[in-house]
Amino acid sequence: MSRKALLLGQPNVGKSTILNALTGAGAHTSNYPGTTVEVTRAKALIEGVEYEFIDTPGIYNLFPSSMEEEVTERVLTEEEYEAVVVVADATAIERSLVFILPVLELGVPAVIAVNFWEEAEKKGISINYRGLESELGVPVVRVNPLRKGGLNELIKRLKEAKPSKLEIIYDDHIEKAVAEAINCVKTPKELGRRGIAVRLIEGDPIFCRLYSCEHAEGARKELVKAGHDPYKDIEVGRAGYAMELSRKHVVIHPTLIPGLSRLDKALITNPPLGLLASLLSISALILVTIVTGNALIDLINADFAPFIDSLTSALSTKGFAGLMASMSVKALYGQYVAAFPYVFIFYLLLVFLEDSGLLARIMIWLHAFTKKIGLHSKGVIPVLLGLGCSVPATIGTRVLPGRKQKIVAISMLAFIPCSSRASIVFGVAGRVLGPQYSLAIYLLGFTLAIVVGYAISKALRAGEEAVLIEDIPPMRAPKAKTVLSKTWLRLKAFIIVVTPLVIVGALIYAAAVYAHLDTALITFLAPIASVLKLPPGTLIPLAYGFLQKDLVISMLATVLGTVNFGNVLTPHQIMTFTIASTYQVPCIIALGAMIRELGFKKAIPLWVFLDLVGLTVAVTYARL
Repeated sequence: MSRKALLLGQPNVGKSTILNALTGAGAHTSNYPGTTVEVTRAKALIEGVEYEFIDTPGIYNLFPSSMEEEVTERVLTEEEYEAVVVVADATAIERSLVFILPVLELGVPAVIAVNFWEEAEKKGISINYRGLESELGVPVVRVNPLRKGGLNELIKRLKEAKPSKLEIIYDDHIEKAVAEAINCVKTPKELGRRGIAVRLIEGDPIFCRLYSCEHAEGARKELVKAGHDPYKDIEVGRAGYAMELSRKHVVIHPTLIPGLSRLDKALITNPPLGLLASLLSISALILVTIVTGNALIDLINADFAPFIDSLTSALSTKGFAGLMASMSVKALYGQYVAAFPYVFIFYLLLVFLEDSGLLARIMIWLHAFTKKIGLHSKGVIPVLLGLGCSVPATIGTRVLPGRKQKIVAISMLAFIPCSSRASIVFGVAGRVLGPQYSLAIYLLGFTLAIVVGYAISKALRAGEEAVLIEDIPPMRAPKAKTVLSKTWLRLKAFIIVVTPLVIVGALIYAAAVYAHLDTALITFLAPIASVLKLPPGTLIPLAYGFLQKDLVISMLATVLGTVNFGNVLTPHQIMTFTIASTYQVPCIIALGAMIRELGFKKAIPLWVFLDLVGLTVAVTYARL
């Protein structure tokens, strides 16, 4: 017997922590079909029953205005499941209810898992959980996944998951349109007709594609024609209902509610100080990554480098097969010794910042500065996401209002070193020259991002004032097990995606060497190498890196025949190579995301312009 349950919720409500507490480290992530958004799946055997949990992206609203929201709604409508676990934050219960209500309206079998209830009580927030359960018509369970509190109750009540009979009464014009839409809605047994009718009147594109009918289309058009905004009117109705539920079932004791901490007050109300704190935090992230990564690499190299050198030398004398094996070993050693330690430390620290609440604060501290460079306040989110990966960061620009703002943010991402480019910054410049050089590359990258973003914003007249509305999550001590689990999930993608590409790249290069084609390629690339004052062979990993930046170090090790790059390249060449690798649209996948977001006609010229800027910086440095 097996059961399947979905996990839904807003960002930072603890969905992933609940998933890890229920299933341990057995989770795996994958892109949802047809998208670049990751969905995490995990299985666990509980009381003789196999459960599969699907953790959807954290979203603020169940309406597909972003790729994450579209994926969550697709999972809700496409997957087969026995229950939906909607995770709520007890410290912001009214906001959580605004998210919960449209889920319950759809008539899916649901259970509400309320997290952070102990923090809520410390803040003077008392919730009548039984009253909420009665009003919502579905089980409501308090959980503390860090201590595994309430999880047994959650599993027990999953068996009681049922569709809610909740019916929100909207304004008369909306109710009239919903009644008209219901007349032709053909609904699957898993969803309720009224819930679908509301989504159709709201204009939800996924539901319109799946369930649209003549009456619903006509009713919505009549509302718009009469000057109404159905989406806004329905959202206001839900918000009012959530406020009424909170008024009835939540008691707040103001004297117990703590205000902002002195640190938060100082940094949020003093923009220059906040900017300095954010830069120091990012600098600390970089420096710790480099120092720790260097120590790990020294430890590994001391034991394995002589053996790898003798093995590859012996293999290279065994004909074509031996050459291919030799190149593959060199490439894999370059990936897992010269790159993997940095990626591991970087992800570990990034997850720590997320779970501790520091990453959200860094975003808020940077807010006042971003407005001055013509970037919308919400642009801070994808720009900071760019430190992890440029692809979801590019897709994340959908939160910005208008195409011009998207172009500004996407342009800046070309100079923000993602984790793949970070492995080059740390593993080449940082490894050979020292952490101060890596830090300099990051600082120059952020400077270029600001200058290019400002110039494009001015050219497009994209600058605009906006208020950043963002929760300040409480500072929490991250759970070591949770941090390690999340880090491992990200590392698995690095291993699974990059390793086959590393081997393929090594095999292609071995075939080229065996057929003496490498000489012809190097000759072809020689003029570019001459301009950059680099050995011609180093242009091969630069070119190959456009397929996947994680491959650059392994290919460089393969081309140079060593991971000790300082023995072959001068310090000036090492910096030139690192700069040329870093300041550009990182890979073909990122270019694809740009095309998807901006369209081919706008993305391709922008790509060429950004790469020319990066190349100009590299050439300028090379000739200093």
